[in-house]
Amino acid sequence: MRMKTPSIRRTLLIRCGLGIGALLCLLSVGIYLLVEGSLYGEIDDSIKDTAAILSNQVELEDGHINYEWAEGQGTNSALVEDGLFQFWNEKQGTSTSSPALHGQMLPRFRGADGAPVLRKIVLADGRHARAVGLRIYPFVLPKEQEAMQARGEVIDPRSLPQTLVVAREVEAVHRSLQRLRWILAAGCVLTLGLGFLLIELAVRSSLKPIQQLAKQVQDRAEHQLDKGLDLPEELPVELRGLAEHFNLLLGRVAAIRERERDFVRHAAHELRTPIAGLRATADVALAHPRDAAAYAEYLGSCQKSAMELGELVKRLSALARIGRETQAVALEKIELSALLRESWVPFQAAAEARGLKADFAGSSTAMTALADPALLKIVLNNLFDNAVCYAIPSSTIRVAMEKQASGIEIRVANRTDQAPIDPERLFEPLFRRNASRDDADSHLGIGLTLSLEAARAMGGSLRGEYGDGEIRFALLLPEAQA
Repeated sequence: MRMKTPSIRRTLLIRCGLGIGALLCLLSVGIYLLVEGSLYGEIDDSIKDTAAILSNQVELEDGHINYEWAEGQGTNSALVEDGLFQFWNEKQGTSTSSPALHGQMLPRFRGADGAPVLRKIVLADGRHARAVGLRIYPFVLPKEQEAMQARGEVIDPRSLPQTLVVAREVEAVHRSLQRLRWILAAGCVLTLGLGFLLIELAVRSSLKPIQQLAKQVQDRAEHQLDKGLDLPEELPVELRGLAEHFNLLLGRVAAIRERERDFVRHAAHELRTPIAGLRATADVALAHPRDAAAYAEYLGSCQKSAMELGELVKRLSALARIGRETQAVALEKIELSALLRESWVPFQAAAEARGLKADFAGSSTAMTALADPALLKIVLNNLFDNAVCYAIPSSTIRVAMEKQASGIEIRVANRTDQAPIDPERLFEPLFRRNASRDDADSHLGIGLTLSLEAARAMGGSLRGEYGDGEIRFALLLPEAQA
């Protein structure tokens, strides 16, 4: 089953809509409760006042309960005629109600321990009402108290509890609140719908720069990968960082593509030279019949050109492999002092032939670094090979090590009589001085480039510098922790 593609616009629309909807619901509920409390508040106060008046209309007289309101005493006629109330004698189980109820019953209720409690009720005829229920006790006049004492029959009024429920019809208020609920609900729906529309327009307008940026990215991917994005001034700050980093990426891509083009151009030039030499030698050898010695001489030249061509291809392949994700770099602890002397052995004979001496005094201290053995040997072989080939005859090649804050630095230095040049150019692929075009087969202008990539693959660095007639290369490697 295909999953839905995430959408910023859809996510913003849904989340903003839900947020506005929740806020509208909370506001609507708050408004409704505020209006309801205000309308019912006055009614509830009136009901409580009526209940307080009626609670004083129950009298204990001659051992019986008298309801003064029923006798027309102690209360006004409007209360009796229009009031909705009912008394229950809890001891006898009898009840009496106001004439306005016309014999209908009110719900009987009271709070815990007889405390007053307010409720919404529905009258027998279906009308909505508010009511208060409470427990009361009959009052006894001092005269009646004396009479009971004279008879020797004292009755505690609290032994004759009464339940009183007083109601007030609120049908008009109920209908008004019902209309208010519909108005608030409709207002929420309409406001939410309008809100969704406005949010959609705002989100669409806000995401327009993303669409423009995406169009530019698509154009770059299809046609102009080397060209950076045009960043308009109105580009939101949230996108500017992304666009600027993408421009940096495009700049790196452009640099890599330029480097690849230069690499291919220089490689083609370097490959053409040995191939042309090989072909010319073969053409000359085949132009006329020759004896075996002559053919052997020409075959020797062809072999030399083939070896040069093979060495070039091997270096190019090694340079291409370094830095690939599939080319694993196996870092391990390596004792550098012994490895430096071991790597020098293959170059010792060539150095002696040129009267060169190797000074390892600065590399005698035991130091351990994290490196890939194969890659490290490539770097050391190239540094020693360049030093032996380009050092002034009868001079000294100095090899030293020093512990730095960022790792262990290996330095290889030799005297040179060549004119100074930007050391960074020495690391360009296939770069060679004009004076070195006729160097030995191993000097194809790739060694230092290969060494730089190998150093970076191991988490280190390689740099070169000129000074005081000497060229120095410094290889920095991570130090192995004990």
